[in-house]
Amino acid sequence: MSLPQITRLLSWQHPLRGETLTLLRAAYEPGTGQAVAVISQLADQHGITYDFSRVANSAWPLLQAEMSPDIQSIVWIAHFGDFSQHDPGGPETFTAIALKVTEDGYEDDDVSDRRVTADEVTRLFGGHPLAPVPDVLAQLEPST
Repeated sequence: MSLPQITRLLSWQHPLRGETLTLLRAAYEPGTGQAVAVISQLADQHGITYDFSRVANSAWPLLQAEMSPDIQSIVWIAHFGDFSQHDPGGPETFTAIALKVTEDGYEDDDVSDRRVTADEVTRLFGGHPLAPVPDVLAQLEPST
C-alpha cells in the first residue's frame, strides 16, 4: 500500500540554541486520518529530545499543508543513529514520543515514550522501509 508521504528538512527553534534542522519524514493514511512523523536527529544540530514538543509544533503546520488538513492523530517518532550526535556509531533507534495536545499545541508527556522497532516504523509507512538518512539528505535539494 502506498501512502501519501513527505520528506523535508525541518527548521525549528531550540529553546537554548536557536534555529536547528532535522530530517522530517511523514506518511498519512487518509482512510483512518492517522499520520506518522519520523524526526531524525542530524549531526551538528541541537538535540530534538530536549523539547520534542517544539519540533512537533513546527512540523504540524507543514504536515497539514502538504499532507492533509484532516489529520486526526500523529505518531511522533524520534530517530537516532550514526547520522546523529545522540548516538554516534551506535545502533539505529526509534522512540515513539508521547505528546499531549493542549490549546497552545503539543506538550511533552515525559513519561509514556517507548522504543519502537524498524519493522514497526516500516509498517506505519505502509510497508515501505525508511531509506538511510545519508541517502535521503544527498537527494534533498539545498535550501535557498
